[in-house]
Amino acid sequence: MKTFTQKTLYFFLFICATQLYAQEIDYIDVYQEFKVDKIYPLFGDNVNLRSAPNTSSKEITRLRIGFDVTIVSKTNVMFESGESKIPWYEVQYKGQKGFIPGKFIAHKKVKTNTHSFYFNKKITKKHGDQLVIRTVVGDEYSNYKESFMQLYGSLVSAHLEDNHDLMNVSKILKIQHHGESCGAENGITYFFLKENNDLVHITHLSVSGDIGFFSSETFTFTTNENNGQPIIIFKKEEGADVDDEGLWTESKTMIRQFEWNGTKLVPEFSKEFYKREKTN
Repeated sequence: MKTFTQKTLYFFLFICATQLYAQEIDYIDVYQEFKVDKIYPLFGDNVNLRSAPNTSSKEITRLRIGFDVTIVSKTNVMFESGESKIPWYEVQYKGQKGFIPGKFIAHKKVKTNTHSFYFNKKITKKHGDQLVIRTVVGDEYSNYKESFMQLYGSLVSAHLEDNHDLMNVSKILKIQHHGESCGAENGITYFFLKENNDLVHITHLSVSGDIGFFSSETFTFTTNENNGQPIIIFKKEEGADVDDEGLWTESKTMIRQFEWNGTKLVPEFSKEFYKREKTN
């Protein structure tokens, strides 16, 4: 019977506890259908609210990105968009009922005093499943900016945190993956919201583990003890049980220090382990 070393057991329990915690999180249901009687913000801008579920029917009104609609029903009529087919939904907006395609409805909104972030998914043959994020500043609906990231599972959640004194950064957006099994991906994708309102994709830090192995990548935001400047500490750790009894575990750890120069991480960000070259 296979047993655990203390380290792999700790990491395995940590991953499984994350799955239980995920059940209480208000995550982004990008793979779930929109629920009847629930209110959702719009993902599209200048969306035609139509009298019937087709593009030739009468236009009732036009709706801006972020406007809230209530789902009345899901129709059996499909709206074809690129490589995808999405159902039309009957919705209600301020007493007016009409139809819009599901691709124009956001699954979630995250809001600050100055910015709103709207989330939907996109599936293509080239890039697979992606999370699409639209950023709106105040009421500047037509000037929204769009960002993409890879999806590594069906459950994700969005979290905003302060800029940690990073130059030209107003907020940090973290997309947390919540794996649906103990060996699934539980990492975080990082975006920096720059002061010019560009949402910059930084990297995805992977966290996964199961019986006999673990892998973890993390960021720690801190300051340089020598000059007091903000720095980012990247730590990567991997380990696995060598024997069947779990009495022998091999692991390796890498720690690197990065700075943010207002545009990118310096030195160039890499997650690869390197072997030190021998010198004579």
